[in-house]
Amino acid sequence: MKLKIQTPYLVLAVVTTIAFTVFSCGKKENQAPVITITKPADNDTITIPDSLHMEGTITDDKSLHEMSVLVIGATGDTSFQEKPYVHNLKTYKIRYDFFPSVAGTYTLQVTAQDHDSKSSTATRNITVN
Repeated sequence: MKLKIQTPYLVLAVVTTIAFTVFSCGKKENQAPVITITKPADNDTITIPDSLHMEGTITDDKSLHEMSVLVIGATGDTSFQEKPYVHNLKTYKIRYDFFPSVAGTYTLQVTAQDHDSKSSTATRNITVN
């Protein structure tokens, strides 16, 4: 028995295959959040009683799930912590002030995670006199 395929069905099958291949290969993979810290600059120095002023932006191509801003003291203790609600936001502006009371080297650490568990961390080192 010889199978006869009609031209319209063959054309439909070829077009469907090509379209599926083009669109599935062009799917953009989820990217990790992008963290930009504009203040302070890395290795900045501040003097007590001045504040450590923090500014920046976190963006994600889909949406953020959670984030944290930490200032870690020279002994490894958490001197400042914020975990703002960023669920489903695409952009979040960082703007905080911390008033250190002890001289030493501090690390500002900003971490963000999106809904696909992709995460990013940005850090700045600060000297407090």
